[in-house]
Amino acid sequence: MEQKYLKDFVIILVVILLLAFGVKASSLYKKVKDIPDDSKYKKMALSEKLLQQIQEIDTSIRDRKNFYFTVEKDPLEQNLIVKTQQDLEKQWREKVESLIRLEMTIIPEIGEKKAAISYKGMTTLYGIGDKFELGSDFAEGTKGTITDIQPGVISYKYNGKDYDMKLSKIPPKPEKLNTEKKANSIREYNW
Repeated sequence: MEQKYLKDFVIILVVILLLAFGVKASSLYKKVKDIPDDSKYKKMALSEKLLQQIQEIDTSIRDRKNFYFTVEKDPLEQNLIVKTQQDLEKQWREKVESLIRLEMTIIPEIGEKKAAISYKGMTTLYGIGDKFELGSDFAEGTKGTITDIQPGVISYKYNGKDYDMKLSKIPPKPEKLNTEKKANSIREYNW
């Protein structure tokens, strides 16, 4: 008989302990859920606005992981505002190379007339009837056909229309790239 009471006693004790743990867990949850206004941890709690900002930053980071940069210059370079001498020189060279320009015309008394046309950093000789690249003013890969070569000017045909191209010089370098020393300056410091 004693074993029956002992068994009931253990069951009642386990139920009482489970109820006690449940009440304790419930009260701890309530304390954690509600932060009192005078709590020193109140400032550490996340407000809705702060949580939203964190989520926006997280979304932005995830988007950037999938983004491919198509710029040629490093976007993380710190001196993008201040261009160095080399940057200016490179920019000027790219501008000159992108231009299509007539460098010279060759008109001999006997023989074929020729025109030297510069484009993409290369100069090529063309004769009457030759096709040449029209450059960035037209669609890429567009070609015109030279119809006539005169001193300092060529005539060409594109899409059934006649155009003229005059002799042109290389655009001058920007003043910042001129490295010639000033005549009145005796000493120039590099700092």
